[in-house]
This record gives sequence, structure tokens and C-alpha cells, in this order.
Amino acid sequence: MYRMLRIFCATSWELEAERGLFYDVLGQFNETQAMRSGVLYVPVTLTNIRDKRPYQYVLEENIRDSRHYILAVNDGWGPPERNFENDYRLAVECGLNPSLPMKGTEILLRHRPAAPSPFAAELAAAGLNPRSFADVAEFQKEVVQLLAGWLPEDAAAESSRTNTA
Repeated sequence: MYRMLRIFCATSWELEAERGLFYDVLGQFNETQAMRSGVLYVPVTLTNIRDKRPYQYVLEENIRDSRHYILAVNDGWGPPERNFENDYRLAVECGLNPSLPMKGTEILLRHRPAAPSPFAAELAAAGLNPRSFADVAEFQKEVVQLLAGWLPEDAAAESSRTNTA
């Protein structure tokens, strides 16, 4: 039996290709690594909707039920209809609550080598250190690295859970 763990990946509008790739990366990682450790990662994303505010309660429930939260952004937290700042802060709060499953939160920031990102400076000033990527190949690499880093703890939790059952 697999331990099913949700990974919520929120993406800004410009990163729809990365959102779609997230499903593929997670599926391949499950097949090649996670499943043999007794873990099955379940992707959760915000699909192509213009205004997430009517769904905010459901989004927050999904964040609270997730083991990990990835925020992939381009040049800011997003417009009011699709702003992810409070969602990210909720994920961080969930990670501090031992009664919730959240263990990892990360920001992936797409950068353009020719143009420094003011948002990167804003995040740094707030004490946040995003992982950067330039294209879908680098996004994929960053997600795989996150998954590989999270899997040992998630698998150990699965192992201890089955050993006490």
C-alpha cells in the first residue's frame, strides 16, 4: 500500500507550460523512485481559471491537506484575481503546525538572464530565497531535485507508519 501525499503546485499565468509539465515530472518520479519507497505523490494544481477568489476556501483546504507546496512565479505574487502571497504564507504556517502534513514549501522564480527581476530583490528583502529557473528544462530539474530531497523523510514516515501498524 502506498502512502499518498499531495504536492500543491501553484503557477502564475505565464507558467502554464510548467504547470502541465509538473504532472509529467511527478508521474515519472513516482514510477522511478517514490513508489518503490512506499510513497505516491499526488499532484494538485490550480487549473486555468482567471479568478481564484471564488475558490479560495477550497484552495486553502487543499493547501492544508498537502505535504509540500511549490509556488512557481514569474514577476510577482500575481494580480488580485490570482495572487499567491497569502497562499504561500498559509503553506508556511501549515509547515509550522505539527498536526498538519505540510513539510516543505518552495518558491521557484523564472528569471530572464538579460533582465534582473525586481521581484527577486523583493523576495530577498523579505528573507525568502527562491530557486531560479530560466526555462521548462530547468523547471523540471528543480522539481526533481525538490522531490528527491523530500522523498527520504516522506519514505521514513511511511516506514515508521507501517512498522507501528
